[in-house]
Amino acid sequence: MLESLREFYCSGKTQPESFRRDCLLKLRQELFRREDEILHALYQDLGKPAVEAYASELGFVFAEIRHVLKKLHSWMKKRRKKTPLMFWPARSYIMPVPRGVVLILGPWNYPFQLIMAPLIGALSAGNCVVLKPSEHAPETAKAVETIVQNIFHPDHCRVVQGNEETAKELTGMKWDHIFFTGSTGVGRKVMMRAAEHLTPVTLELGGKSPCVIFDDANLHISAERIAWGKFLNTGQTCVAPDMVYCHESIADDFLIELQKAIQRFFGPEPEKSTDYGRIVNARHLERLAGYLTDGHVVTGGRFDEKTLYFAPTIIKDIPQNGVVLKEEIFGPVLPFLIFDNTDDLIYRLQKYPPPLALYIFTHNTSLQEKMMLELPSGSVGINETIKQAATTYLPFGGIGESGMGMYHGRASFDSFTQFRSIMSTGYRSVSLHFPPYGKSLQILKRLYRLLY
Repeated sequence: MLESLREFYCSGKTQPESFRRDCLLKLRQELFRREDEILHALYQDLGKPAVEAYASELGFVFAEIRHVLKKLHSWMKKRRKKTPLMFWPARSYIMPVPRGVVLILGPWNYPFQLIMAPLIGALSAGNCVVLKPSEHAPETAKAVETIVQNIFHPDHCRVVQGNEETAKELTGMKWDHIFFTGSTGVGRKVMMRAAEHLTPVTLELGGKSPCVIFDDANLHISAERIAWGKFLNTGQTCVAPDMVYCHESIADDFLIELQKAIQRFFGPEPEKSTDYGRIVNARHLERLAGYLTDGHVVTGGRFDEKTLYFAPTIIKDIPQNGVVLKEEIFGPVLPFLIFDNTDDLIYRLQKYPPPLALYIFTHNTSLQEKMMLELPSGSVGINETIKQAATTYLPFGGIGESGMGMYHGRASFDSFTQFRSIMSTGYRSVSLHFPPYGKSLQILKRLYRLLY
């Protein structure tokens, strides 16, 4: 398979802008044709409401394609750079070229968007691509394979289905780039296997993204935005708020607002709501149920192993050694904690690995700056959640244990591109650097002092 892909890439067919543009247009057309199939697959895999699935998966992919088609010509241009006078009459420039044959491994939580968005970047950059969808979202994986088979030559872009062993075998092969979205633990394994071939990697991981609510925050609006960000996709979002730290002076009032927001969104019985999804499988539901013993359940806490339903849940009075404060939750369980001193809170949060997102709720710009300067994170939402990761105009990625490398929009093109440095010189040039050197040193010193 890999040899066939390399042969296709080396033919140069993927290089022209017209070929890349045609691929993206065909992909967009096929997605339009299969919208209903994709939404149905997402419902089967995760119980996603159609509006939520379209906005967070299909709609984002359409936005990415449109943005890339609009900007691709300028992104592909050579970029002229200055040349030192010492090298006259040379010309210097940077030429964007494809990485080659790349592997993209998708996750199960947004199984369509998080494999298609990197694919758009890889195709726009002129690569050949192998996609490995998650086996935990089988219906969406089938839909992705059908789409790819219908529009791409199998030596240009293909899908490989399989389980963890398949992913392990694929990541052990020699690629020109590996793009992985998933957990930090699996990301480490991917990077170790890639290191055997010195394969560059982009890792989109996770972490415990904190929400900090200061005493001047608008409680009603903050509660709605946090409840939406936390329980979107049933909490199975890498940038979902993973824990809330609320100033003690407003804690009781904010907790009430948070409970009200949940009820407004999903009603008194969320299991009957058509706007609330399901947990991906029984193993993850059992893991989430284990967190309930870490504190006092304020609201929610109900779950059903048969239907994979897990209620929107808030817990408080959590001991410092609680597991729910150590592991990424990745589900609809929200720990609620209280703080009274900003510096003490920053000190506590600095002990965690840098998260994928940091959420700050305050009108105070000085506090916003202080939090951003002293707490590293992949991205920041100020008085908002999730949305900073859902735009084609901002690069998205983590730092440290939450990932490396960025994508979305221009950053996706850059992630799958090598920016080759080129210097072109004619046959007339200064030859001071050739031996025998003679008085070249004195001349060079004078030139450097004059020029620099």
